[in-house]
Amino acid sequence: MATEETLLRQRKVLARFGELAVASDDLENILDEACRLVGDALETNMAKFMLLLDDGITFLVRNGVGWTPDVVGQVRVQATVGSPEWYSLETNSPVISTDIATETRFRYHHFQTENGVKAFVNVLVLDAEGERPFGIFEVDSHTPREFTESDIDFLRGYSNLLGGVLKRSKTLGVMRSTENKLRESERHYRIAAELNPLWPWTADVAGDLSSIDQRWYEYTGLTAEQTLNRQWANAVHPDDRVSLITLWDQSLVTLKPFDSQIRIRKNTADYRWFRVRALCSLDSNGQCEQWYGTIEDIDDRVQLESALRDWNDLLEVRIGQRTQQLEAEQHERAMTESKLRQSQKMEAVGQLTGGIAHDFNNLLAGIIGSLELMQRRIDAGRFGELSRYNSIAMTSASRAAALTQRLLTFSRQQSLEPELLEPRKVVADLEEIIRRSVGPSIAVQCSFQVNDRIKCDLNQLENALLNLAINARDAMPNGGTLDLRVDRCVIDQAASSEKLLPSGTYVSISVTDSGTGISPDILSRIFDPFFTTKKIGEGTGLGLSMIYGFTQQSGGQVRVHSTLGIGTTVTMYFPVDHSQPGELKTSADTPEEHELTAHNETILLVDDEAAVREMAAELLSESGYRVVEAVDSVSAIKQAEKLDHLDLLVSDIGLPGMMNGISLAAQLRLKYPQLKVLFVTGFAGGTNLVSVDATTRVLTKPFSLNELSSRVHALTLASN
Repeated sequence: MATEETLLRQRKVLARFGELAVASDDLENILDEACRLVGDALETNMAKFMLLLDDGITFLVRNGVGWTPDVVGQVRVQATVGSPEWYSLETNSPVISTDIATETRFRYHHFQTENGVKAFVNVLVLDAEGERPFGIFEVDSHTPREFTESDIDFLRGYSNLLGGVLKRSKTLGVMRSTENKLRESERHYRIAAELNPLWPWTADVAGDLSSIDQRWYEYTGLTAEQTLNRQWANAVHPDDRVSLITLWDQSLVTLKPFDSQIRIRKNTADYRWFRVRALCSLDSNGQCEQWYGTIEDIDDRVQLESALRDWNDLLEVRIGQRTQQLEAEQHERAMTESKLRQSQKMEAVGQLTGGIAHDFNNLLAGIIGSLELMQRRIDAGRFGELSRYNSIAMTSASRAAALTQRLLTFSRQQSLEPELLEPRKVVADLEEIIRRSVGPSIAVQCSFQVNDRIKCDLNQLENALLNLAINARDAMPNGGTLDLRVDRCVIDQAASSEKLLPSGTYVSISVTDSGTGISPDILSRIFDPFFTTKKIGEGTGLGLSMIYGFTQQSGGQVRVHSTLGIGTTVTMYFPVDHSQPGELKTSADTPEEHELTAHNETILLVDDEAAVREMAAELLSESGYRVVEAVDSVSAIKQAEKLDHLDLLVSDIGLPGMMNGISLAAQLRLKYPQLKVLFVTGFAGGTNLVSVDATTRVLTKPFSLNELSSRVHALTLASN
């Protein structure tokens, strides 16, 4: 039984703790005092409050007295089976352990034994509704002891007070948190309203302004009496006022959103652009309750849009001017590039002059010598050997004609025209002209490993090869060897970056000399435009630069390898083209020997070169044609006027006077619509001046009599 003194002491502690719990909001102080005061009531100096955490099984020693510093606020224990806390939660009643030595229901925790606990009693601290506990309040003793019914009743009352304190603290915490959130929300709203560039306003169903943002008054300097209802319209620019009121009245009738851009007067009498918008709030019956609107300052945007429009107009003018300028510059650049390419061709032709002149002199010597011997045999009446000398002269003349044609074709000026080519054929066709251009002291060797096709400009490829041959010749002043090789090269992914080419199959065209070689410092600059090691006047420095650009434009690449004293190899790479070659030329373009069967057709023969005219007239007359000769267009037209009919016109394109052969043919076809025409020209580019069809053909000088016979026969045969 508890003594009267013990009961009185416990009542006093309850009273003191009750006053503290009511008077103070400091939860930390209340819990600390609860742990201290309970020692007075139960005559012990150890107590603690263990807070139950959110997981429902872990307790934190939140407050306490009589413990070492590493316990309060640090120790966490779990209510596992066999622990005192588990017993408390399971039984929902006080747990009393009077002596650790005799306790068999559960084990003490390490922090208890380390702090000398021998006995304890605990009670659950419940909330007001008695549901989930806040935690456990425990009184510990350093000595074994009994706990009386009075002690237990005291602790139950004590825990009820603690539960009330914790409940109140929790409620106050929620209230304070809610208040803080409300204050923060209000602060955010106030800041948002101040930062919001839109000025809110409201109007009633009649369209009268009922409220407006304070910033309106600060901007306009107007009072509420000067603004509300419809007085606000006085601040609108006079030019915008009528349209604004009309649009506002329309929205009031239709209940459609209101949106207008107007100028509003500032208190300084200046005007700025604003966008005014409003939406109608409808009730459940679809009737308008109120208008909610905003005013937005858009003056900067309007000024920017105006400036952009002005700038755009100016920009269009400047773009037009710049476009014309760029077109002119592009045209000028194209003309310059064309002239540079032609300059390179002509430079190469100039380099060829010596070798070509030597060849022509040899060929002319053969022709002249043969003709003189023929004349000597004729004068002596020895006709048996004429055929041999005639054959020698014809062979030399044919070689001279082929050489002239090759030189003119090479030197002609034309734009880049990629076509399907066989590199081995191109090199083979150029072999003779290269051999003659480099001279007899240099041995030219050709090697053809493949017959793959590529697509590039024939003229540019020939120009590149001849330029490289001439460069090689200059690098071998004392003679040497020049190797031209056409081969296949497969570039894989590893070699792609080294050669700066996509992986694939390429045709390589290499020009290798056994000359002096190129030093490394010069080798790095050889593709630079206008860079040359030749003397002034001997080179433009554009040859290798043009070759570099040509190979790049053709989808290829050029690489140079050189060693001083050994020689240089320049290799051009072109991607293999697997497309099919174009159709072969028609048989009409290939001269064939025909046995002429003329039927006295009338041919008008026009040529200012007497020798050519007389030769052709004699051949055609012997073949059974009626031939009328003329030296120019004027005499040709006069001759034609005397004829009853005309079957064929054979005319040189380049005639003296104001009318050339093409114009002459057009004039005569007005009288003879079915007239067939055979144009004769000595210009390499003459074939490009005429459109060839079934009634029109072109024959290039010099030509053989067989070629002339074949073309005339084909045209007159088509007319019969």
